[in-house]
Amino acid sequence: VTDVSGVAVVFQSVEQSVLYASVIRKVGEMLPEIVESRTEQKVNSLIDAFLPNIALSEAAVIEAQMVAEAKTDVLRSGSFVTAPKIAELAGYSAKNPSAQPHKWKKDGAIFAIHHKGTDYYPLYALNADDNFRPYKALAEVIKIFGDRKTGWGLAYWFEGINSFLDDRKPKDVLATDPKSVISAARDEAEDFPNG
Repeated sequence: VTDVSGVAVVFQSVEQSVLYASVIRKVGEMLPEIVESRTEQKVNSLIDAFLPNIALSEAAVIEAQMVAEAKTDVLRSGSFVTAPKIAELAGYSAKNPSAQPHKWKKDGAIFAIHHKGTDYYPLYALNADDNFRPYKALAEVIKIFGDRKTGWGLAYWFEGINSFLDDRKPKDVLATDPKSVISAARDEAEDFPNG
């Protein structure tokens, strides 16, 4: 018999007593903290139950719908691939196919969009003539926009028609006219310095 915080625990053998006594003692010591934490969770749940539901404004709902449609368009464009696909195209190691694209992203040479736990990289940003490495102009565009555009923001920009590029999409001319794409990015960054 072992006494732990006022609770008697009976073991079938001395060996069990030795094995489990310290564990039960530790649980007994932690019990007040566990009870306090659970009490706090219950109180917070009760407070939440008394709070009124807050309806989203019509503008917020419309904005969410627009963002969802834009993301759907990007995902359905066929312009984005996973790291394993890049590894397959370039003949990189299948053991860790994310290594090279992740390094490029970390170095600011490429961007990715994150969807349902997976990074997707722009296929149009990869030069097939250079073993599917990112075009150098892409790094310059990423640098120009800096923190003003997320991966998704860059995807929207590259997928959108751009008047600076004679109504062409930046993704369509990145390989053939990189200087114009860089100029279009600078133009937008100067016109909209905060995003």
